[in-house]
Formats: sequence, structure tokens, C-alpha cells
Amino acid sequence: MTPDPSVEPATGWHPAPKHLLFAALGLMTLFVIYNNERFIVDHSDPLWTYYSPVRVLLFAHALAGAVALCLGATQFSSRLRRGHVRLHRILGRSYVTAVAISAPLGIWVTILRNELPLRIAVITQAFLWFLTTAVAFYCIRHRNFEQHRQWMIRSYAITLIFLTDRVLDAIPRVTDLDSDASPNIVWMCNIIAWVVPTFIIALPNLRRSAPSETVASAARLSLGAH
Repeated sequence: MTPDPSVEPATGWHPAPKHLLFAALGLMTLFVIYNNERFIVDHSDPLWTYYSPVRVLLFAHALAGAVALCLGATQFSSRLRRGHVRLHRILGRSYVTAVAISAPLGIWVTILRNELPLRIAVITQAFLWFLTTAVAFYCIRHRNFEQHRQWMIRSYAITLIFLTDRVLDAIPRVTDLDSDASPNIVWMCNIIAWVVPTFIIALPNLRRSAPSETVASAARLSLGAH
């Protein structure tokens, strides 16, 4: 039978890079829950004794942060954004609310329990988290969709510090670099969370060649300078 050229052959589903990224983040989340956060239910863990005086604040901070971690991922679904606009907005506002709760509580907990060097690192992270999220919300309220997307990328990158910090801290030898008195990993994650989104945002422009008119203008300016 001769195939009908008007019928396009069915193609299998292929994971996009963002699907692989979120799959990796899912595995990281499971690892962090088991390796770092099980003290919430295992009260024999020394961390429970350490954080027990602020357990209510810590639980509220962690719960709101977990909500932000899950809901933030949905904001990058183009299918959800185009096909379910109302749901996308509801989830987006819920993400903003979760950050607005978790960030100040994180500052409160670190002031009460951590040494000054770690306190400064955590407060910086929480402030940037709140700021980037607030700017993203401001942009969407003013229908500046491109800036909203860019600031959401920055905001979610800071959200992911919850995972990246703990995963890096579990690597042998790397964990020796981090302590309350010298929070090197936290600072490194803060820097990564700002630098990586900058490259992601700039990547589309880096791939474009400059318009010929722009190139010609630059050449004329260069010749005129000599």
C-alpha cells in the first residue's frame, strides 16, 4: 500500500530538556527528604533537638517552601499557560503567597538558631527570593510578560537552593567546606542561582546574528573613530 503523503507519520514523544531537568529535580527532592529532612518525623535525629525550640516556625517555613517548590515548576509549562490560563494564574498567585510566607519565616528561624555568618547568607537568600518573586508579580500585574518570565526564572532558581545546597552538602569533602561559621556552600548556591538564570535569559539573544543594518552602523562608527 502506498502511504498517503498528506498524512504525517506519527512521531513518538521525546523528552525536552526541561522534562529531563524536572525529572532530575524530582530525584533530588526525594534524596533531600530522606537525607536531610527526615528529622521532622525521626525525633532521635540530633537536628530535631537543635530545631525543636522553633519547630512551629520551621514547619511553616518548610511547608510554604515545599509548596513554592512544587508550584513554581508548573509556571514553566507552556501547555498549562496556553490551555488553562485561569489555573495558571491561580497557581502563580499561590506560588507568590508561598514565597511571601516562607522567606520571612526563614529569616526568623535563622536569626533564632544560626550563627552570624550563616544568618547573613540565609537572610541574603531570603531577601533575593522575596525580591525576585515580587518583581515577577509586579511585571505580570502590568502585563509585561517577557520581564515576568525572566524574573520568574530568577525566583525559581533561588527556590531550588533548597535542593542544590543540600545535595552539594552531601558530597564527601564538599561537606567539609560548609558550616554555620563558614557557609561556603550556601554562598556558592546563591551565586549560582543568580548567574545561571542570566545565561538562560540571554541564550536566545546569543544565538541570534546581529541584523545587517546594525552591523553596518557599527562598522561605520568604527571607521569614523580612526
